[in-house]
Amino acid sequence: MDRVSAVYNLLKQQNYSTKPPEKQSVKSVYTITVAGTNGKGSCVAYLESILVTAGYKVGVYSTPHLLAYNERIRLNGKPVSDPLITHSFAKINSVREHVSLSYFEFGTLAALDIFAEQQVDIQILEVGLGGRLDAVNIIDADAALITSIDIDHVDWLGDDIFKIAVEKAGIFRNNQVAVCGDRTVPKSLLDYANTLNIQLQLAGRDFDIQMHTDEWQLMAEHLFAAFYPMPSLNGAHQIQNAAAVITLLASIHKDIPVSKASLNKGLQETTLMGRVQVIDMKPTIILDVAHNPESAVALAEYIRSCYSNKTIHAVFSILAGKDVTHVTSPFVGLVNQWHIALLDVHRAESIEHMSNLLKKQGVKKYKTYASIKAALNEARSIAGDEDLVVCFGSFYVVEACLEAL
Repeated sequence: MDRVSAVYNLLKQQNYSTKPPEKQSVKSVYTITVAGTNGKGSCVAYLESILVTAGYKVGVYSTPHLLAYNERIRLNGKPVSDPLITHSFAKINSVREHVSLSYFEFGTLAALDIFAEQQVDIQILEVGLGGRLDAVNIIDADAALITSIDIDHVDWLGDDIFKIAVEKAGIFRNNQVAVCGDRTVPKSLLDYANTLNIQLQLAGRDFDIQMHTDEWQLMAEHLFAAFYPMPSLNGAHQIQNAAAVITLLASIHKDIPVSKASLNKGLQETTLMGRVQVIDMKPTIILDVAHNPESAVALAEYIRSCYSNKTIHAVFSILAGKDVTHVTSPFVGLVNQWHIALLDVHRAESIEHMSNLLKKQGVKKYKTYASIKAALNEARSIAGDEDLVVCFGSFYVVEACLEAL
């Protein structure tokens, strides 16, 4: 972290010194940092859509990408151009001298540099892993959102939910505005927030939701407690994400005012690849990056509620070290035919291991493939027009499927 902060300060000094005197005033950028196990990308997308609708110039740094690196750095909802990125990379390389930077650290610094150059009003920074030691945490955010807390990335974060919660709470700052969308938040996070004098808004305690036929209600004691249209992102869990986002925006309303109309429109116009992404084809295809137990349960619940009457094919793969059994178990009995493929990355889980764990759960109908593309093509060829093909288990699964379609 000290290395990244040092390079960031050098970058700021260079940017300041190269500007003409009349442009050397520093614009204050409002920063929102988003951390959590699941739902980060969705909450970032909701914030982005609402704030752009409200008329702000918004920069977003979000990882990972699916098809092009530029997706990681967005201005007003659109990926930045290659020249902007390469120009920023060159600047970083010129100031860092002998300081070693990781792939993610380089990208984080580039995003911050681009947002400063483009003079955004608000920058939304998504934590890649954990929080406390993540590169985006070099910025003291004005507001923080933690989406959910569960066990994932065990190799890096361990399997202690209380310690994981403190790692994610590392994005907090003294007297900061903060919201947590998890209804079962570990006490360790609450204790940490108390030490920083943070009035943390909690799902299930300070705000909640109630579902209706074609709308939902946010129940809270803030100015945005109201009825809302269904958001454009699919799944009941997306209502929980939207409630957390709206509560955060209510908490920062004095600094970043938005209207109820902007909330409604922003929720309905949010787009995000690979999050219960329904592709209207024959057969219907659903793409989802679900790769841990919590996200797998959310995806399975959506499919069960909307597609349980269909014959379902699953195109599946996952990275080594993930909890294969608990990621696949919500789909056992729901999926009719499994198509198990090898990911084209060095951390790919073996087909043998995935197959054996599915067999232990009683799965009998499965076939293995050398690639995700081959698995998807086969699933589509044998599925009927009214069937469903669901592709999940990793960002790499969704990436390969998008490229194959």
